[in-house]
Amino acid sequence: MNTEEKKENTEFEKNSTDDNVDNNDQASPNLSENSEDDYKKLEKTIAELTDRSLRLLAENQNLRKNHEKEKEDILKYGSFNFASQILSLTDNLDRAFAIFKNNEKFKDKDFLEITSGIELIEKELNTTLEKNNINYIDCLNKKFDPNFHQALSEIESDKEPGTIVQEIQKGYLLHDRLLRPSLVNIAKSAKKA
Repeated sequence: MNTEEKKENTEFEKNSTDDNVDNNDQASPNLSENSEDDYKKLEKTIAELTDRSLRLLAENQNLRKNHEKEKEDILKYGSFNFASQILSLTDNLDRAFAIFKNNEKFKDKDFLEITSGIELIEKELNTTLEKNNINYIDCLNKKFDPNFHQALSEIESDKEPGTIVQEIQKGYLLHDRLLRPSLVNIAKSAKKA
């Protein structure tokens, strides 16, 4: 090989090396840009999956809480229909007791035993109702509340208008739910002459 050829060879190798260095310099930024983009995509995917997992977990907890509440309500208010039906028995017992109590012919010795027997039955029934969280709504001389009372009529009275002056039928609550409203008459202002 002559000197000129050696020179050209050396220059060619030098140029090739420079091109490779330039190509590597150009490839390097592309690789890092691609890596950075891939990294950002992975981060975004991880964030989305984490968010989705957290949402599903929260939804699962809410479903579990709702299920527990429904179960409690079933246990607490499951006897609602039975309780509603048993109230007619209490009404009839109250009516019978009122008849015996208010009628003079039932006040002699023979009927006193019957009256006291009915009174014992009534007390036992009321105790049983209370044990089962069926509570009487005390309403006489209280302000009318449409959430617990049903007004049948207004009666002239010297009491404040809207006050309950007469109870026609007892109202009851089952725990904190209205089982049956009290049927009442409420006071209206007396007419001025």
